[in-house]
Amino acid sequence: MRIQTKIALQIAFLTIASLRLAADPAGVADFNGDGHPDYVIQNVSDLSSRPTAIWYLNNNLFIGSANGPTLPIFGWNLRGVADFNRDGHPDYALFNFGTRQTAIWYLSGPTYIGAAYGPTLPSGWELVAAADFDGDGYPDYVLFNATTRQTAIWYMNNNVFVGAAYGPTLPASWSFAGVADFNGDGHPDYALFNSTTGQTAVWYLSGPTLIGAAYGPSVPAGWAFVATADFNGDLKPDYLLYKATTRQSAIWYMNNNVFVSAAYGPTLSAGWSLVGQ
Repeated sequence: MRIQTKIALQIAFLTIASLRLAADPAGVADFNGDGHPDYVIQNVSDLSSRPTAIWYLNNNLFIGSANGPTLPIFGWNLRGVADFNRDGHPDYALFNFGTRQTAIWYLSGPTYIGAAYGPTLPSGWELVAAADFDGDGYPDYVLFNATTRQTAIWYMNNNVFVGAAYGPTLPASWSFAGVADFNGDGHPDYALFNSTTGQTAVWYLSGPTLIGAAYGPSVPAGWAFVATADFNGDLKPDYLLYKATTRQSAIWYMNNNVFVSAAYGPTLSAGWSLVGQ
């Protein structure tokens, strides 16, 4: 690539980054239908090429990989993974920080098969997660406003907006790590992370309403809590941790908000990350 072009791309990405309110979440979902969550990893080493890949896991063990679709160069970032069209395959939920536009990329396994625009978010809001909050079988958007710390649920039918409700307001210094049903009541809950203290917490929800909270374990220095999924098949969501300096991943097995045990996951290849940039 010509030096001038590469510099222009870097400036564009820095401009877009200044608009962003939070780090990208990690993408975790079962792409090969074996009942085990898999990693979505992103190439962050070359601003001119933004490929993704699926790393297939059996619990914490790497068992294979496949190339995923390449993300658009300017403005778009992966902000959630869920089955929006209910075909049994996880899809990518994308968000453009410049235009506030959302989009769904439909996948069959790791293969891109089509796309549709979703709703455009109001100024100040970003897409941070996707989960089914109203029990209709379709994933909904979780939105966050970094200025007010307010959250909101935008109810979706595939890529179509059908309604909204405010969710709870997050305390200062706390951010989203994931959304999952930790207490087994059939309602998704917020998993939160304080990157300053390393503390985690679960906020229990009934639909969009906060009904309780509990602290989870604290994450060691240098590690981030980046996603939640049931890795060992005990029907309880676990924590996915990631250490960016070494590209090491780890699974913390949980019983609701209580730490049970841990295992290292695979270490990512150089230039790749569990979280985008």
